[in-house]
Amino acid sequence: MKQFVCIFMFMIVVSWSFAQGTRFMDNEPWATVVEEAQKQNKLIFVDCYTSWCGPCKQLATEIFPQKKVGDFMNEKFVCVKYNMEKGEGLKFNSQYPGEVKAYPTLLIINCKGEIIHKIVGSSSADDLLMAINAGLAGNTVYNLEKEYQQGKRDLEFVMKYFRALEDAYEKEKCEQIAREYAAQFPMDSLLNPDIWMMLGKYVVEQPYSEEYRFVVEHLDEFQKRGLDRFLLEQKLGESMGFAVNMLYIGAIQPDSKDSLPALQKKAMQLKPLLMYPVKGFSDALVEWSLNECVITGKVEKLCERLCVFVDCGLLRRDVYIIGMFEYVIKNTNNIQIIRACVAYLDVLREKITGYERDIINDVIVLGNSKLNKKNK
Repeated sequence: MKQFVCIFMFMIVVSWSFAQGTRFMDNEPWATVVEEAQKQNKLIFVDCYTSWCGPCKQLATEIFPQKKVGDFMNEKFVCVKYNMEKGEGLKFNSQYPGEVKAYPTLLIINCKGEIIHKIVGSSSADDLLMAINAGLAGNTVYNLEKEYQQGKRDLEFVMKYFRALEDAYEKEKCEQIAREYAAQFPMDSLLNPDIWMMLGKYVVEQPYSEEYRFVVEHLDEFQKRGLDRFLLEQKLGESMGFAVNMLYIGAIQPDSKDSLPALQKKAMQLKPLLMYPVKGFSDALVEWSLNECVITGKVEKLCERLCVFVDCGLLRRDVYIIGMFEYVIKNTNNIQIIRACVAYLDVLREKITGYERDIINDVIVLGNSKLNKKNK
C-alpha cells in the first residue's frame, strides 16, 4: 500500500511539473498555428525535431518542461513542434527550404510567416532563454546579415555576427565571414586570439592552404599565446592524415576528379610540411611515401617500401596495409613480388580478426590465383 501511495504521489509531482512547462501545439497544420498566433497577438516558436535526435529529446524531456522556461515561452509565444520527417513537418519544411539543416532547429517566426530568429542545438535552460532573448532584442542572423551587407565590419560586430551564425548552424557562412575579416590583415593576424577564435577551426582542416602552413611553422608562437599545443597538433595531424589518405584513394579510383599529375602536385605540396615535428605527421609521412609510389606507378618500389615499413612496425592501420598489398598484387605480374605479398599477408592474417580477416582472405586468394596461373 505504501509503495502504491509513493508511486501515486510521484505521478502527481511529475504531472504537475510538466503542466508548468512549455505548452506546444503538436504537429498541427501551419495555417492553424498562424491563425492562433494572430488571435493571441504573439510570435510563433517552432521546435523542429526528429524521433532519433538525442538533443531533441533532451530539450523535450529536460528543458521545455521546466517552469521558468514554460512561464517565459507561454507568455511570449504560440509554440508548435514538428517531426520533420513526416506529415505536417514535411509540409512545414517545404515552406522554408534550406532553413532546417540540423536538429533540433528552433525558429521564431512572426505572424506574417517571416523567420526572425534561429537557434540550432540543445543547451541549458538559461542558455536557451538567453539565446531567445538575444533574438527578440534584434541580434539575429537575419538583422545582422543586413548590417553586414551594408558594410559594417568592425571586430565587435563581426564577432557578434559570427556567433549568431554559429548558433544558427550556418557553417559555410561562418567560414566566409571569418575569412573575409582576416583577409584584411597580414598572415600573422592568425595569432590574434579573436581572429583565431573565428578562423582557427577552418585553418587546421585545410593542409593545402597558406594559413595551415603558417600555423605549422609558428607552433611555438601559438603556444606562447595560450593555445593548447597538444590539441592543436592533434587537429593538424588528423587533417594531414586525411589529406594523405585521399591521395591514395584518388590514385586507385579511376573516376577520381584528380588526374595523376594533379595528385602528384598535391603530394609535393604536402611533403615539406610532413618534415615538421608535429604530432601525427610521422605516421602520415610513412603513408605518403607509399601513396607517392602508387601515384607515380612505381609498383616494385612500393612493394619494397611496404615490406620494410611492415617489418619495422611503422604502419598503424591494418586495412591500409592490406589495401597496399592488394594494389601491388593487382598491378604486377612478377612472381617473386606476388609471392612476397602473399607471405606477408599470411603472417598478418594470424594477428587480425573481424571483417578485416575476410578482406585479407580475399586478397590472399587473388594472389594465389595469379601465382597458379603463372605456374601453369
